[in-house]
Amino acid sequence: MRDYYRRSYARMRGYYMPQHFMEIPYWIPIVASMLPDESFRKELMVVDDLDVAHRRLAEAAEGDVFFFSALDANVEQLLHLASTGATMVVGGYVDPEVFVGYPHVSFLHDVANLPGFLPGARPRTTLDYRLFDGLQCIPRFSMSSGCSFRCNFCTVPTKVVPADPASYAAEIAAFAPLDFRLAFLDDKSFGDPVADNWRDLGKVRDIFAASHDGFEGFIVQTPPSLAARPGFLADCRDMGVRYVEFGVETVHDGLLKYLRKPFRTKHLYKASEIMRELGLYVIPNFIMGVPGDDYRGTVQWVREFVDIMPAVNINWLAAHYGNERGHLDLPVETFGDRDQNTVTKSWLDREETAAGLDAVQEIYAVTEAYWHDRVTYPMEQVTAR
Repeated sequence: MRDYYRRSYARMRGYYMPQHFMEIPYWIPIVASMLPDESFRKELMVVDDLDVAHRRLAEAAEGDVFFFSALDANVEQLLHLASTGATMVVGGYVDPEVFVGYPHVSFLHDVANLPGFLPGARPRTTLDYRLFDGLQCIPRFSMSSGCSFRCNFCTVPTKVVPADPASYAAEIAAFAPLDFRLAFLDDKSFGDPVADNWRDLGKVRDIFAASHDGFEGFIVQTPPSLAARPGFLADCRDMGVRYVEFGVETVHDGLLKYLRKPFRTKHLYKASEIMRELGLYVIPNFIMGVPGDDYRGTVQWVREFVDIMPAVNINWLAAHYGNERGHLDLPVETFGDRDQNTVTKSWLDREETAAGLDAVQEIYAVTEAYWHDRVTYPMEQVTAR
């Protein structure tokens, strides 16, 4: 998957993929902003060698605190690091009970509670990206939080809260240490009528362009049902949107209903046709491993719209810890069942797993065959725009 992304990003204008991660973990600049310079000396620790990291924590000075994002995919490694006795603060979508027995590990249910955990910490302020100085990346910018849709597998809060327009300039100025051409709109369903400030995107684009040389536009994510509204995508393009991520998951109406997705295949096809007409590119997010999926509709849609699809994002269905609305009726027997990057699931037999893997390989092959000698937004298009 990583190799596929590296090849794909090389063909996608404005896409940068850092060496160690797909994008900057959003929680790090949030936490960094809560630790004032006069009280804390901050360092970025990239764990790409577990033994080296274990020695680093074992040799930690008194007063050192290590922050980690905990996922079912990495919880065993975190427990190994916790065995050093170093002071750790973790948060994420895992059962806090796994850290019982490690009194030096604190589980942070909400980053807003950090000041109560750590003397000297303050409430969240403008995000601090200085730990990533000079990094070529795609930063995230939020115009709203939450999502009014209630997909069964999702953990995003359902209360939509628009950002304060007065904060735009300061949040964009915080990106000064970074090297980028595109910004990713972190709004979970961009264009949601509940967050009507999405129409401010043109103003946001102008602020980005004024403060960052070479800025070229946005990536947004929205469901096809919103994207298919008359005029919506045209407005997005005119305000600077260049790529649109669709949370497709699967092109199968019965399974979309099971997942409680807010669209059907007719919306997906209509939105895709509009994207093609407008010269925009779509990046679909797929979920493999949904019980009963034969993937035929998904592969067919990819084939029909590969000319506007330079890459895809693929995960495997997972029953995330803490998902209170996850009415999927799935067995949760292993960590793999809660890990979106793990192929084997308790609810899939070998043939079903193989079918999912075959579909992934076919989707990769179709997109790479079409795009191997093409690029998005050739320079003459960018110059003309």
